[in-house]
Amino acid sequence: MAKIKGNRNIWIVIGIILSFVVISLIYFSPQLEGKKLVASDNMTFQGVSKEIRDFRKETGKEALWTDSMFGGMPAYLVSTEYPGDLLAKVQNFFHSIIHRPASLVVLSFLLFFVMCRLLGFNALISMAGAFMYGFSTFFFVLISTGHFTKVHALNYMALVVGGIIFAYRKKPLLGSLITAFGLSWMLSANHPQMSYYTGLMVLIIVITYFIVAVREKNLPSFLKTSGLLVIALILAVGTYFSQLYTTYEYGKYSTRGKSELTGDQNNQTSGLDKDYILDYSYDLGEAMTAFIPRFKGGGMDEPLGENSEVYQFFEKNQGKAAAKRVASGLPLYWGSQPISSAPFYYGAVLCFLFVFGLFVVKGKDKWWIVAVVVLSFLLSLGKNFSVLSNFMIDYFPGYNKFRDVKNIIVIQQFAMALLGVMAVRELYLGQYDKTAILKKLKYSWFILGGLSLAFVIMPSVAGNFSGNADAQLTSAGWPAQLMQALVDDRRMVLRNDAFKAFIFVSLAAGVIWLYILKKIKAGYALALWVLLVLVDLWPVDKKYLNDNNFESKSEAAAPFKASVANQEILKDKDPDFRVLNLTVNPFSDASTSYFHKSIGGYHGAKMERYQELIDHQISPEIQKLIAGFKNPASIDSVMKTLPVINVLNTRYFIYNRESAPLRNNYALGAAWFVDDMEVVQDADAEMDALSGFDPSQKAIIDQRFSDQLKNVSFGGAHESSIELVEYEPNYLKYKAKVGSGEPVVVFSEIWYPEGWKAFIDGKETDYFRTDYVLRGMSVPAGEHVIEFRFEPSSYKTGNNIAMASSLILLLVTAGVVFVELKKKKLPVNEEKKENKV
Repeated sequence: MAKIKGNRNIWIVIGIILSFVVISLIYFSPQLEGKKLVASDNMTFQGVSKEIRDFRKETGKEALWTDSMFGGMPAYLVSTEYPGDLLAKVQNFFHSIIHRPASLVVLSFLLFFVMCRLLGFNALISMAGAFMYGFSTFFFVLISTGHFTKVHALNYMALVVGGIIFAYRKKPLLGSLITAFGLSWMLSANHPQMSYYTGLMVLIIVITYFIVAVREKNLPSFLKTSGLLVIALILAVGTYFSQLYTTYEYGKYSTRGKSELTGDQNNQTSGLDKDYILDYSYDLGEAMTAFIPRFKGGGMDEPLGENSEVYQFFEKNQGKAAAKRVASGLPLYWGSQPISSAPFYYGAVLCFLFVFGLFVVKGKDKWWIVAVVVLSFLLSLGKNFSVLSNFMIDYFPGYNKFRDVKNIIVIQQFAMALLGVMAVRELYLGQYDKTAILKKLKYSWFILGGLSLAFVIMPSVAGNFSGNADAQLTSAGWPAQLMQALVDDRRMVLRNDAFKAFIFVSLAAGVIWLYILKKIKAGYALALWVLLVLVDLWPVDKKYLNDNNFESKSEAAAPFKASVANQEILKDKDPDFRVLNLTVNPFSDASTSYFHKSIGGYHGAKMERYQELIDHQISPEIQKLIAGFKNPASIDSVMKTLPVINVLNTRYFIYNRESAPLRNNYALGAAWFVDDMEVVQDADAEMDALSGFDPSQKAIIDQRFSDQLKNVSFGGAHESSIELVEYEPNYLKYKAKVGSGEPVVVFSEIWYPEGWKAFIDGKETDYFRTDYVLRGMSVPAGEHVIEFRFEPSSYKTGNNIAMASSLILLLVTAGVVFVELKKKKLPVNEEKKENKV
């Protein structure tokens, strides 16, 4: 009988897993037709990583540096493969079977299900929890924009937490191994912010279990398990060490590092600037979108029907065609963030079960969950709760490295879903007083049902329904009557969504009520909960990620179409020059990087010095250039007065996509000799000296490099020449001819000391930073071959450590599995021995 029951349980689990796959593929049905998701961040990735991917395909080697954006930067956070990270290959194999984006949702369901099983939940309860968590709108919004690494990291959160709790509750060694695998895969997703937030949640869990261990006088067991978890942490970090090491090394030079400029010191931190960190902060109303999706209007491009006030206004004044066009996408969002693409809706059913769980769930897990929900909520408020936010930025290690602080709600949603599932489990166990639990059910319904009804009856309690986009609409010519219609529509969608929330809360409460009264069985109750979750979340998710987000495979393979300007520039076969594209925002654009080397680009962690150069020099020079276009006759003289753009070897300006580009004859080339230098005392002086200097004649050098300037002699500068003869992302080769003395040559390449090595005639030599971001070198008289090779020791060392850690973890896992299997076989062997005797 036990064997039959065991087989039945296995088939139930298999059926549940198949349901995860089937439902995900139904949602992403265009995948079955061979179509690909069109996502802005995915397109951006294809643009900024093209040079790296092409080099890998052509040579089989890794381009650890890319010149395709911001003049050049390490490729670690763009598209670098690490052969030492063996466990990441398992993750890649999974996504090769079920392709993205469906695989991301399947993994979300599956790992939350695994966590629930580790916590001892029934398979059907675990399935209900998986759907409740995995169908959150948050995941689908992230997928729609191409934030795949973020979703990857979030998927493994469940495995990490499940492993830790399983280790403390039941099997320390096995739980630690599960934690190690979960954390290794989470880290390999390469989204440090999501891993950091998971770390905060784990810290709260460990503190809670420590307090309970002290109270229950069970500290030795706690310390033993904690020790195993620390080893698991070390092994997991070790498997990821290749990425961690290179990212840490680069972080000191990126916008996550500390600036050397002294301006605006009150806003500066050792990481990002405070206002940049807190720019996207929740307010109290924004947090309500977890329960009522369009509490703040939704997104910046929300569709409305024919009953909307805006539609009726346009129909009356401009006809049905204009009304349909305008009402198909309106800026309904009126929250305090600069922009919002969609609300992060958890689901009314999830929110109700969470509140119900606050009443019915007991034990230590409830308290760490409550702590996580409260802390994440307060931190998501950002600048709207500046006391706590500033404390975290100033004193909590690493917190100042991340922006968009509202994203910490990921652990809030996770914790709320877990408590909701725990509440369902309490009902399933049936160990409750019927009268008492009905009372708690009534309180839960009054709280959330009453809250939703309050906004149905009095929507104005939410605010005045005026948003940041309104000023732009007014300036675009929207009359006061139309603006009032927009406000009325915002009020209408809040009332509609609040009423839907009331319906789902009432239905969820009704299922519990019927189950408690034994009117329906547990299986039917769970099926109804799953149905409610799907009916609740599916339409909202589909609003922001649907079939329209897909295109054919051929279209997806070419995310950017070459314009006339692009085609003309591609005719220039010089291996190294840069382009400034004025038809887009140069510093949030990936399309130019797809075709050319750009002085702009798109990346969240560009080099700090380059960002400062953009702010203080490049942007003002661009404005000067744009102003010059008003008088075409003077444009040549304007280009001559753009020293920073010229030292970056910006040969072409794209000012009209469908016209030939403007060639800049003052771009200084790949390298050039100067006949003078100015040694300055610090970064402030270095930046100031760039304004109006003649880069073809003089180099600006920080005094910290003075030791390398002792032998400089400019006598032969005018007789000297240099030419780039070979280019690869990791390698540059020049031929130089120096007449006399030892003049300075400036290379139009970004200075980065952690890996770039310089050689003259095969002998390694020193080089220094010049013109704030470029490389300089003094070269003796004669003919020379000068080479730059990017050979970061962090990449090699990191891969070796990652490989060793991966092998150790796999060997330990094999050993534990072997011992566990042997233990299971031992009673059978002993029984045979006894029968033989």
